[in-house]
Amino acid sequence: MKLSVFVRYLPFFFLYVLMVLLLHDDAFSGDEERYYQFAQNLTNGFYSPSPPDINLWNGPGYPFFLVPFVYLGAPLILITLFNAIFQYLSVVLLYQSLKDYVFHKLATAITIFWGCYYISFQELGSMLTESFSLFIVTLFLYLFTQVKAERPLKFVIASGIVLGYLALTKIIFGYVILVMLALSLLQFSFKSKLQSKPIITRNFIGIFAIALLMNIPYLVYTYSLTGKLLYWGNSGGSSLYWMSTPYENEYGDWNNSTFTANCHNPNIPCNAYLLAKNHQKDMDYILSLPKIEQDDAYKDIAMQNIRTHPQKYLQNITSNVSRLFFGIPISYYPQQFSTVLRFPPNILLLSVMVLSLGLWLLYFNSIPIEVRYLIFLSLIYLGGTSLLSAYPRMLYVIVPIILFWCGCILDKCVISPLKSTQSPILQ
Repeated sequence: MKLSVFVRYLPFFFLYVLMVLLLHDDAFSGDEERYYQFAQNLTNGFYSPSPPDINLWNGPGYPFFLVPFVYLGAPLILITLFNAIFQYLSVVLLYQSLKDYVFHKLATAITIFWGCYYISFQELGSMLTESFSLFIVTLFLYLFTQVKAERPLKFVIASGIVLGYLALTKIIFGYVILVMLALSLLQFSFKSKLQSKPIITRNFIGIFAIALLMNIPYLVYTYSLTGKLLYWGNSGGSSLYWMSTPYENEYGDWNNSTFTANCHNPNIPCNAYLLAKNHQKDMDYILSLPKIEQDDAYKDIAMQNIRTHPQKYLQNITSNVSRLFFGIPISYYPQQFSTVLRFPPNILLLSVMVLSLGLWLLYFNSIPIEVRYLIFLSLIYLGGTSLLSAYPRMLYVIVPIILFWCGCILDKCVISPLKSTQSPILQ
């Protein structure tokens, strides 16, 4: 990469550093303590406590990054300042991915949109996975788009390793990898008309296979604790349970076993007692079980809710998609002004996504195969996320990839034809 690219987008780095300094609170909040504890566990030679009191709430990707800071007792502000670096690198890597696919002005406009996408700033001051994941996502995007090079092997290996590490950081990507690997194998096996370049498809199979292999040691470890195959974590059951809620005025948003997930703001009345009316009995039963069995208990109750109230589950999925983009609705929770702030960028993003997907279906074969793979990867991730309780931070980790393929489709189907008319604006 040319140094000029890093210099061109350097103002974003200073913006992100400023946001870290403004938002950072030198004390644990939310999920921060859990990540720090996992890193401490790793410094002591283990990850999860032994059965039956296992804890596999999230993968070890981010705790591995934290290990040297925890071992050295580094101040929390130093860790969170790395968020500014990761966020800045995501801007640079998105531009580097775009520049070979779309014309310069469009690549720049999309990159600036991402750099100014303030919804992703919310966790900059926190020791959370979002900025770290954005760096991994955009690094994977860049490496993935280089697989079309004459000697792609190093990019196949590198992108597979990076995608595998992403699954260790955001465990839902483990299941995305499995689906993408299966789809790639099916496409290659049936040699359908959609497969224009078999050698490229073999490269993609290699990427997803390497990504899965990257996770095998961790999956062997989780199997040794749980006896379950392809088990990335035990947080899915709780998320599915809350997503399956059959009660009116509840919308599938996640809560904890004490119903206090939304009680952190002293200016807003705690809604725990309202949730307890409907869920205390379930929680009493689930928490009476050994921890190793609790995830299955959540899932069993969730599946019963879905079978008996399928229409309500579909309503909750609709609410979930709204939460991904706009942060609403939340059960028994008053609206806040921050919700309004999500509308401008995400209405634009959603509109461009819908337009791009429509054009993709119309001009399917004219879209480069690697772009099509990224579209499928995004849709599988969003589809899987929509089935579980979701929030805006689960959307914006994939936004750079969405912006990439939207830009590619618009350039191919709209802007390139317009450029052929020699429009001075587009030239």
